[in-house]
Amino acid sequence: MNKKAIAILAAIFLLIVGTLGFLIYSRDSSEGGEKTSVSEENPADNNPSEASGNSGGNNSTTTPAGSASEKFVKLTSSEQIVSPILFYNGNGVTYMNSLGELIKSDFETSANGQITLTRTRNLEIQKKAQISRILWPKSGDDFIVEFSVPSGSGTSLGKSYSYFKFSTGSYIDLPAQVTSVEWMPNGDKIIYIWTDQDSAGNLKSTLNIADPDTQNYATIAQLYESDDVLSLSPDGLNLILHRTQNTESVNKIVQTTPDGKVWKDLVKDGFNFGILWSPDSQKFLFGKMDKNGAGFRLWFYDLYSGEVKNLGLSAVPSKAVWSSDSRTVYLASPKDGKYIKDYSDLEGTFTSDVFYKIDSSSMEKTEYMPENMDIDGRELFLNPAEDKLFFKNAQDGGLYYLDLAKF
Repeated sequence: MNKKAIAILAAIFLLIVGTLGFLIYSRDSSEGGEKTSVSEENPADNNPSEASGNSGGNNSTTTPAGSASEKFVKLTSSEQIVSPILFYNGNGVTYMNSLGELIKSDFETSANGQITLTRTRNLEIQKKAQISRILWPKSGDDFIVEFSVPSGSGTSLGKSYSYFKFSTGSYIDLPAQVTSVEWMPNGDKIIYIWTDQDSAGNLKSTLNIADPDTQNYATIAQLYESDDVLSLSPDGLNLILHRTQNTESVNKIVQTTPDGKVWKDLVKDGFNFGILWSPDSQKFLFGKMDKNGAGFRLWFYDLYSGEVKNLGLSAVPSKAVWSSDSRTVYLASPKDGKYIKDYSDLEGTFTSDVFYKIDSSSMEKTEYMPENMDIDGRELFLNPAEDKLFFKNAQDGGLYYLDLAKF
């Protein structure tokens, strides 16, 4: 073969190689452009909360990691929830809606740790409307529902109760004389206050224990006041009583036992209202009116050491929760140092809150600020890992959670 032929073949070979290289490069560039275009046109595909309509905002672009809508996530849509509670295994929630329907939903967790609700189902039970709170037992499937009663409607001090018996799927209305009630730890008995009129028309109250429908009752003790409410420790060994309609400057917190044999004034000064026991039953939170009368602050009491201290934030026990180790408190407190002036402030009115984590020993505080969101946090509870704080937002009645790991 002469040199001219070799040169022609070499030129043809180089032309073929160059053409193939150009085609491969063009194909790769085209595919890369399509991928980028899809991501930009469908930002919700990368954000589970926006894809399900629960982002809490109106942004149409992908929410960057750590932004407000990923830190504070709404789980329900327009449904008004009542007394949400975590499944025993931490994999879902149970709650009631405003129609009195019992709802269960499982959690589905995405790769980035974000939670959505799945397999939401309505359990077939008798419905009761206007339920304001559910008293869930520590064990068992039965529960008690609470209704708000207009003032001046008998001796119920603004509350009435019904016992739901799961085996029958129906309610048993408790007598109107039951004015405050708590489950005993085993879920087979209740302890309650019975308030009635004597022959002279005066209100008299007793502390009692009975079956959940108030049958087979036994009276434990006579009470001095007719407006007491009770709060039972998780271990069932101690009771705390405080008044609800006392208009004086002093409203004591009193400790007793379920057998009525021990009585002790724990907090003797100031106007005190509301109790939240720690899981170990050794401490509790309570609301105390500030000395200037501006509103309530949240206080801490150690049952065994007698230590009592101000946590330094405006809040009430219904806006707080303990960690499982009974050391840390999470709470929702109104922004800008505003006060909750009275428990009646929580009936029909709302606060706009900041969330806090407080070490009850060192008093170290961590703040979690919602951005561009109005949240009134109530009925707080934690997941087993304690990296997510669930709560009802009274502003819209929805179930939310605060992702503590994203702060």
